[in-house]
Amino acid sequence: MKICDKKHRYLEEYESLPVSQDNQNGDRHICAGCAYEAGLQDALEGKTPRTDLSDLPYSQAGTVRHKDAYEAYQEGYTEGKKRSS
Repeated sequence: MKICDKKHRYLEEYESLPVSQDNQNGDRHICAGCAYEAGLQDALEGKTPRTDLSDLPYSQAGTVRHKDAYEAYQEGYTEGKKRSS
């Protein structure tokens, strides 16, 4: 398991992401910052949205702690679509 060491783990913007305390989607420990960036990049590259985020690093640090990585990915993807329009 890879652990995220990027500074985005502490960005205040990620505090507003939905919490995933129940781990229903299996993504509670996946870095929400990496998920957001992956969604943004996928949209900018015109890729179909992912449903599997298991290749992304884990993080239990800062503002991304216990955030819903799938929702973060979706928010990033939506932003990427807006930017590419």
